[in-house]
Amino acid sequence: DLNQFYATLRYREPDKMVTPFPGAPEVGVILDKYLNAIGGAQKAAGLASVVAKGTFQTYGVPTKYAMDFYAKAPAQKSMVVHNLAGADLIDTFDGREAWVSQSAQLAPFTMLERTGGEVDAMKLTAALMFPAQIKTLLTQWRVGSPANFDDRDFTMLQGTMNGKYPVNLYFDDETGLLARTVTYADSPVGLTPMQVDYSDYRELAGVKVPYKMIVTWLDGKSILLFTDVKANVAVEASRFARPAK
Repeated sequence: DLNQFYATLRYREPDKMVTPFPGAPEVGVILDKYLNAIGGAQKAAGLASVVAKGTFQTYGVPTKYAMDFYAKAPAQKSMVVHNLAGADLIDTFDGREAWVSQSAQLAPFTMLERTGGEVDAMKLTAALMFPAQIKTLLTQWRVGSPANFDDRDFTMLQGTMNGKYPVNLYFDDETGLLARTVTYADSPVGLTPMQVDYSDYRELAGVKVPYKMIVTWLDGKSILLFTDVKANVAVEASRFARPAK
């Protein structure tokens, strides 16, 4: 749990595929419960785009920056954070590749390419905006050990996107909703996790979607809050295009 990382190292998130424990519920049962909890597979399949305004806040900084968020099925997303360090920061996954760019308003143009497991993490977060496809997002599905955090009980499912590293998904035992994902990427110092916490689910076009996401990694944390959210509106392809320098 990366939330605990900042205070203690007592907990170790599974970074390998686990052995299913005896008596574990079926993977399909848990995923069906999740789909039913958000409004049903049919309604979820009708969600084709999400456009939102909101705020973005970084770890240790009290300022909440204005944010625009765009997502299009099956797995494209782009987040624009306005006036962060004097320029707009744009974090994009175009369906195949991912990058972070900073527009040249008050600072030189910069662009950082995401690679390896970082791209898989971006693909996962983009695709989970359209949860009807959740059963096909991962392979080698299995049920992990029960978990508890924030005084709630969760069932952990594991799968993999690349056949190398696990993706851990935590579903609330009471509500059935997805509460957390953890992905891994290679780095010069070994595997590095990225944790995304989902909360404040609200109905949008008949589907419950999270209006709050907390993204945590080894050296930072970001809080995304959606305020004005619209479903199934047109999103221009240019939103996911590489920016011109």
